[in-house]
Amino acid sequence: MLYPILELQDIFVDACVRTSTGELMFLSAFGRDGSLQQLYASLHLGAQEGGIQQVTILDPTTRQPIASASVGDSRRLDKFSGRLPKENLFGNLVHTWIFDASLTTSAKSTGIAWLLIDRHLQADDASSIATRAWSLIAQLSPVPLLPHWRDRVLSTLGSETVTDLAQTACAPVGRLHASQIALPEAFSETLSELVRNGDLLLEDDVSAD
Repeated sequence: MLYPILELQDIFVDACVRTSTGELMFLSAFGRDGSLQQLYASLHLGAQEGGIQQVTILDPTTRQPIASASVGDSRRLDKFSGRLPKENLFGNLVHTWIFDASLTTSAKSTGIAWLLIDRHLQADDASSIATRAWSLIAQLSPVPLLPHWRDRVLSTLGSETVTDLAQTACAPVGRLHASQIALPEAFSETLSELVRNGDLLLEDDVSAD
């Protein structure tokens, strides 16, 4: 589904991801090249220069707002664009992703990463999400993690470490599942305690039998 936005005409969005506080992290937009360039430029202008301070997504039927994303510090926003084939149903259109650069990297220094899943192309069941989330946690972890620790660590720290944005007031709009991975400050201490208590073993119980 394509959603219009309030701030500029002739731009349509098929996915938007926000932080749990409503700040824009990712926007997938379609439109004419000039319109999308105007959108990106407006996001980087201050209020006094006529810039856009938030993006408001509208219901395509009622034209009523269904979600809004604040821009915040626009210096963190980057874009990637591609032109659709001219033979498409809607004519000469450009597809642009506007995104926070932190989405493309796992920041070990901050212990934060983002998991985005395109539900039209990738599995988004609980098992698939847990597998992808564990991979990111392993990248962020200051200590090595063994694969068979996954279920025990996720069950201990899951709700604190993996935030499903769909369960917040700022759920994603459109085709993307989004989760934020954030290691708690006591992550290493919690792992150490699990090892001391025998909850995490060097060998998997199954392989040890």
